[in-house]
Amino acid sequence: MHDDDHVPPPRRIGIEPARPFNGAAFEAAVTALLKACGVADADLDTGHMKSTPKRVRELWEKRLLGGTGADVGDILGTGFEDPRSDLVVVRGIAVHGVCPHHLVPFRGVAHVAYLPGGRLHGFGRIARLVDALGHRFTYQEWLTRDIADALVEQGRARGAAVVVECEQLCLLLGEDRRGDERVLTTAWSGVFAEDASLRQEALRTLELPRSV
Repeated sequence: MHDDDHVPPPRRIGIEPARPFNGAAFEAAVTALLKACGVADADLDTGHMKSTPKRVRELWEKRLLGGTGADVGDILGTGFEDPRSDLVVVRGIAVHGVCPHHLVPFRGVAHVAYLPGGRLHGFGRIARLVDALGHRFTYQEWLTRDIADALVEQGRARGAAVVVECEQLCLLLGEDRRGDERVLTTAWSGVFAEDASLRQEALRTLELPRSV
C-alpha cells in the first residue's frame, strides 16, 4: 500500500461544478429568461437590454462565480516560515456569495483569526482566500467553515476562528420583512474547536459578543 492511499479525497467546497462554465449557453438562457418575463423582442434586439445577456454573463462568470474551481492552496500560498505563534486577526473582509436556493447574492464581511503553526500568511492572501471560497454557489454556513478549515488544512495554522456577518437577499426579499436582518455564522477549527478560552480570546479580539 502506498502512502497516497492514506490521503483523504479533497473536501467539497460549495456546489462543485460538473462541467466548465458555458458562456454562450448562459447568454442564451438569460435571453430566454427575459422573454419569459415578457420583455419585447425589440428591447432585446436594439433597445436598452440589447447587451444585457452579455453583461449578466460577465458578472456571473467573472465575479459571482469567479472562485469556482480555484485551487485554494495556490491562492493562500505556502506563506513564509516564522516561529511566532501569536493570534493574527483580519477584520472586515468584504465577502459575497450566491445562495444555491434562490440564485441571489448574499453580502457582508468576514472576520478571520488564526494561530500560526510555523507559517505566516500575507493579509492580501487571506482576503483572496475569502473571495475564492465565496465567489461560487455556496451557503454562508459552508463559506464560514471552508475559510476556517482552509487555514488549518492548507495554511498549517494551529487553529482558525471565522465569523461572517451577511445580508441575505433571499431573506430581505421575503414577505413581511423589515429589510435589516443580518445572519451571523461562526466556525472554529483546530485548537479553537477544542479550547473554549481560546474562542473567548478570539471573540474579544474581534470585538464580538462572547455568546456568539
